[in-house]
Amino acid sequence: MAKLFYFLASIATVLITTAHVFGGGPIAIDPLLAQQDIPEVAKWLLYFCWHDGTVVLLVCAGAFAYAGIRAGQRAVGVMAALIVSVIGGLGLGVTLLGSASLWSTPAPYAFSVIAALGWIAVARDKTV
Repeated sequence: MAKLFYFLASIATVLITTAHVFGGGPIAIDPLLAQQDIPEVAKWLLYFCWHDGTVVLLVCAGAFAYAGIRAGQRAVGVMAALIVSVIGGLGLGVTLLGSASLWSTPAPYAFSVIAALGWIAVARDKTV
């Protein structure tokens, strides 16, 4: 049963990453890069951070899939679940403390679903 939840966590991570890149990029990044009054360094650091997040999510998707494919890789699943949990906490924290406008995005809640799937997989993984 752990394999199923690892794969569900991987698929959910890929879906959220796809939404992040193709849905969020045009809304959040493209308009900022087009602004003339934002310093170049700020624009390109934002661009870097956006893609850095994309890479981290893809690594987590791969880690969940790997933990599901290879027996005895529970630690890999724990790492991915922990990273996604922290990202989810960050999204929720920025929404609550920064701007409630983020409720209209997946940031404050989507990663909680992925984290839950990952932690269920880890809890059911007896192949330590």
